[in-house]
Amino acid sequence: MRLKTRVWIIIIASVLGLLVMGAFGLYSMRQGMLEERKAQISQLLDFADAQLKYFHGLEKTGKLSREEAQAQAREALSAQRRGNDYFVVRSIQDNVLLVHATAARVGKVDAGGKTLDGRPVMDAYKEAIAKSGTGKGFVTLGAVRPNTPDKKLYTKLSGAATFQPWNWIVVIGFFVDDIEARFWKQASFFIVVAAALLVVLTVLVLRMRGSILNQLGGEPQEAADSMRKIANGDLGIEIKLASNDNSSLIAFLKVMQMKLKNITSTIQDNSATLNEQVRSFDDAAKSYAETKSEEQLSDLLRAVKKLSRTVEILGKSVSRFKL
Repeated sequence: MRLKTRVWIIIIASVLGLLVMGAFGLYSMRQGMLEERKAQISQLLDFADAQLKYFHGLEKTGKLSREEAQAQAREALSAQRRGNDYFVVRSIQDNVLLVHATAARVGKVDAGGKTLDGRPVMDAYKEAIAKSGTGKGFVTLGAVRPNTPDKKLYTKLSGAATFQPWNWIVVIGFFVDDIEARFWKQASFFIVVAAALLVVLTVLVLRMRGSILNQLGGEPQEAADSMRKIANGDLGIEIKLASNDNSSLIAFLKVMQMKLKNITSTIQDNSATLNEQVRSFDDAAKSYAETKSEEQLSDLLRAVKKLSRTVEILGKSVSRFKL
């Protein structure tokens, strides 16, 4: 695998890692805020249930009639309104609205709006309560924000619980568009930070890659292939260098190749000369052995001197290798 490919794999893996970690972090943050909002709604439903149980207790002890107990319970829950947050109470049997922030709607049959997927909210509340097994259910719906001129539907998380003695369903919800706004704000911040980190990482990795390639003089695999061929005795390979490259590993490898070629060529030439001189020496030695003449002795001595010079040259060539 080329170094360039490895570098891009590192960059892509880093990008994917940042995206996965960021997405998981943002998702966890959003879910945490939603769970916190659900906990607040659950506490308020517990408070409403305690209020209803109190007035129902007065009914059971005979201190109040059912009508009086229910009227006081409705009044107590109506008084709990805080800004855009208020309790809504409906009769499960006939969908009569018993408690609501809009007084004109109280006492009338009112099935409410629809959830984001188009179901009637009462059906959604009943289904959510039945599925939860805790007597409480949560539904996400679209609602118009009170005291605002626009009729835009904002996302609202509502919790519902039933009060079986009176066959009522109690609902309270919070708008959660602030959670979405905070989520996208954090997401935008993450994208900016991730982009900056990615740019820094890319620059560092590419500079590291450039530094490695400059030191090697080419791809690591190419350098390794050239070294292996030279180690196996192939001095005829072509080693390509970048322009003005005289200090990289491959540049020194090319210098080594050239010197090895010169040394090898010199040794080969001297070896051929040595072989020829050995044959001449053999001939001179045979002639001297046969004749024992002064002339043949002179020839033999000259042959010995030539051999000595050639051996000395070979010795110098071999001495260039440091063991």
